[in-house]
Amino acid sequence: MALALLPPQLTWRRPVDGAAAGGLDAAVTELMAAESLPWARPGEDLTDPVLYAWSVLYAAQAEATAWRGGAVKRERATALLEEMLRCLDAGGGWPLELVEALYVFGSYARGALAPHDVDVAVDFRRDERMNQHLVSCLFSGRNPYSELRQALVGRRRGIQFQFETSERQQLEAEGVQMLRVWHRGDTLQQALEVLHGIKEDPDAGRAARDDMIEEFEGLDRAIPRPVRQELITWRDAGRLTITRLALPDSPAEPAAREMAWAIEGRWVAHSPLRRAALAALEYLQHRGVDLSEVDLAGDRLPTPARMAGTLLEPRWWVNWKWRCYQSIPYALADGDGWLEVLAPTRTRPLHALMFTPGTMPRAER
Repeated sequence: MALALLPPQLTWRRPVDGAAAGGLDAAVTELMAAESLPWARPGEDLTDPVLYAWSVLYAAQAEATAWRGGAVKRERATALLEEMLRCLDAGGGWPLELVEALYVFGSYARGALAPHDVDVAVDFRRDERMNQHLVSCLFSGRNPYSELRQALVGRRRGIQFQFETSERQQLEAEGVQMLRVWHRGDTLQQALEVLHGIKEDPDAGRAARDDMIEEFEGLDRAIPRPVRQELITWRDAGRLTITRLALPDSPAEPAAREMAWAIEGRWVAHSPLRRAALAALEYLQHRGVDLSEVDLAGDRLPTPARMAGTLLEPRWWVNWKWRCYQSIPYALADGDGWLEVLAPTRTRPLHALMFTPGTMPRAER
C-alpha cells in the first residue's frame, strides 16, 4: 500500500492541530483533483486514495526535513538510487525507454556517510518526440529535462542530475570519477551489485567545487556549472558585474496597473513564476526603473506609455531557469541590467542574481 512509501522508522498519522490539518486538507483536495498522484508507481494499491494522499504529504514533509540540514544519511541516499534502478528495470515507456546509462559521482560515489546530495549523470538518446519536446521547452522557457527527472525520481529531492552527455564527458576530462551503475541491457541484480559495491569511507567529504565565487555560495544547485563558468568569465573580462539579491515578496495584488495587466493573464494565482515576476518587478520599481523598458520573461509590459504608442527598447530583462542566459553580455552592451530569479518557488525565499554592465567600455562588450 501507499504506506510503504514512508521510511520504515516513521509512522503515518494525521495531525491533530486544527490549522495544520486544515492546510493539509486543502493539499489533499488538490492531490485528489490531479490527473496522477505524485510518486505513484504502476500496479500500486490506490484503493484508499485519501490515505495515499495523506501518506504522500507526510513522507514529503519528512523527506524535506531530512534534506534541509544540507546532508543525508547514506542509507537514505542509497534507497533513492535503488528505487531509480527499479524504475529503469521495470521500463515504463517514454521517456524512461530513452535512458541508456546511469552514473553516480561526487561525495556519494566516494563513499561519504552523509553526502550533501546524490550526483547522478544520465545518458539518453533523443527520438523525434524528445527533440520536439526540447524545442518546445526552448521557446516556452520550461526545463527540458523535467519529464525525464519526474519519471526517474518523481518529486523527491536531494538528487542532482546531469543530463547532457557532453557535460559528463567534460567532467570526466577534468578528473571527476564517474561510476556507471546501470547500462541498458543490465539486469536489476547487476546494477544493485555495482551500487552496493561502493565502499563506505568515513573520511570522504564533499569535493572542492569548481567555478565558484562568493555570490554563488549556497546557490550553486540553482546555477548549473557551465553557467557559473561563463558568468565568471564574463565578470573577469569586465563585461558585467554580479550582485546577489534576496527578493522580498510583492503584495498579493500588483501595486501598478501595468503590472496587473502583464501578470494576471500569464500565470495562475499560485504559480511560482507569478510570485517571481511580481517580486522582481517590485524590486525594479524600487530602483526607479521605468517598467516600459522591462522585458519580462520574453514579453514586454503593456504600460500606459507603450499602449500610447511610445517606442521604447528594453533596458532591463527579468528571467529565470537560465533561459537565454548567453544573451546577458549582449543585452548589457546597450541595456542597464538583467535580473535572474533562481529556482522560483511558491513558498521558500526567493533568491536572484542581478547583472549590470561591467568596467569594459560598452563598444567593446
